[in-house]
Order: sequence, then structure tokens, then C-alpha cells
Amino acid sequence: MFSKEPIYILIPVHNRRRITLKCLTTLSQNGDVERYHVVVIDDGSTDGTGQAICEQYPEVEVLTGDGKLWWTGAIATGMKYALSQGAHYIIWLNDDCLPQPGAITKLLKICQTTPRTVVGGQAFDPETHQPSYGGLVNHRFNSTPIHATSLQLIECDGLNGNLVCLPCSLVKAIGYPNHQRFPHYHGDTAYTHLAKRNGYTLLLDGGAVSFCKNTNTPISWLVTDRSIDQLWQDRFTIKSPHYWKAHLGFYQEMFGWFGTGVYLYELLIKFFIIAAIARLIPYHYRVQLKQFLSRSQAT
Repeated sequence: MFSKEPIYILIPVHNRRRITLKCLTTLSQNGDVERYHVVVIDDGSTDGTGQAICEQYPEVEVLTGDGKLWWTGAIATGMKYALSQGAHYIIWLNDDCLPQPGAITKLLKICQTTPRTVVGGQAFDPETHQPSYGGLVNHRFNSTPIHATSLQLIECDGLNGNLVCLPCSLVKAIGYPNHQRFPHYHGDTAYTHLAKRNGYTLLLDGGAVSFCKNTNTPISWLVTDRSIDQLWQDRFTIKSPHYWKAHLGFYQEMFGWFGTGVYLYELLIKFFIIAAIARLIPYHYRVQLKQFLSRSQAT
């Protein structure tokens, strides 16, 4: 019988059966299911995700949650399980992220040949083929996305958790992602930045390609048709990148206690200025202004 390598691919899921099965199909076609341990952390799905996995992919292990793990709690649960099983390396993989053939092997090779390294793959939108998820770099109290071309290996200050390889020595050094502070968003970038602060190198490999649609594009006051009340409510919604606890924690992790000031600026000044402008200018005029500015930049 084929003996699998001590590599664990961890996939947190919740009520996305079709998407989850497509991800597993991709891994199977790539040969990753046969070669590595694949563990799905099913956080209380009610759409039959767990049962479908067991029926179609019996070799995939399924851990179950109560619906309160969110992304970070689910990934931490999977990491604890992987270490208990003797894992040497862990792969974070979101179920809407489809690694292309050889992508996971490329990430593993870098980790295995370069001690104290965490490496992420470059994701592209499957429809537009534009970069979607990669890494972050810090500059003057601001974290901005960074992407790598096929021949680039770029050092980062944080990595998006869509497709990331990390050695288990890291977990033994800094522990597990903080699911209480970062229940759903920013747990990936905060944890990888913590790794960097503890002497690990963060790399983004443009040659390790996956397809993943970016569903969290920045909201522009010019084009959003959501009410100000709805945008404000995002600050208190766990499943939002603007959830106050995780957003504040992200800035503090990236910039220390100066990050508190950055967050307060984002919350108390920038948001309310945008809110005031959005209330004053009707939506259709904002769309026209956005189109005009886009044309001006193009020329």
C-alpha cells in the first residue's frame, strides 16, 4: 500500500458542498490526494458536505465543528490534529482555491530546502486571470497587497491563507493562530506576520499558481449601493474583513501599538468622511464620476 508523506493539507469548509467537492476533485486530479493527507474541517455544515466527502472521497479525513470555529478556529483545529498525527509540514488551503498541477509540490520543496521559511502561492481570478490573493507588504503604517509573476519569489510581511505551506516547527515555536482575536478574517496574515517577527522568512512564489476569485475587493464609496448603516454594521459582523476586533488586531500585529492609531483613523475619520460624501452624492452620480475618473487615469 502506498505510504503518504507526513504532509497535511487542511481545508476549512462551511456549507459550500459544490465548491468543496470541486476543490477535492482538483486535488485528486493533481495527484495530491493520493500523495498527501487531506483533512477537511467541516464547521457545522448543514448542506450534506461531510457526507458527500465521505461518499466520494473516503480517503479524505473529515473533522467536524459546531459552526462556531469560523476560518481561524477551523484551521487551528486542523493544525492540532496534523501535529498529533506526526505531520512535518502543513498546507493551508481554502476550498474555493484550486491549486494547479505541481503548485503544492513547489511550495513544499521551498520549505523543505530552506529552513525557517513559510511560503504562499500566487492566486489568479479564474475569469479575468488577474492576480487575486498573494501577500502583503508594510510601508508607512499601511499594508498593501503584493503579487508575484511566474518567475518571482518575493519576500512579504504577511501571506493570504488561500494556499500556504508552513513547517510544523513554526507551530511548536509560536503556537496556533489566535481564533479568539481573529475568528474569521486576518488570522492568516496576522499569524504569518507573527512568524516573521519570530525569525521566519515569508515568501510568495509566483510559480505556485492557483485559481481563486477575489470576493473581498475594497469597497469604494463611489460605486457601493449599500447604505451607510449596512457598511457600519460590517464592523460588528464576524464574517466581514471590517469586523472591529479582527481589524484592530490586524493593525496592532502589523504595526505594534501604533496600529491602534491607524485603526482609529480608519474608523473615526476615513469612514465618516466617506459616509458623509456618500450621503451627499446620489449613487448614479457617483457611478458616473467613477467612470470619468477611470477614463482619465487610462489616458
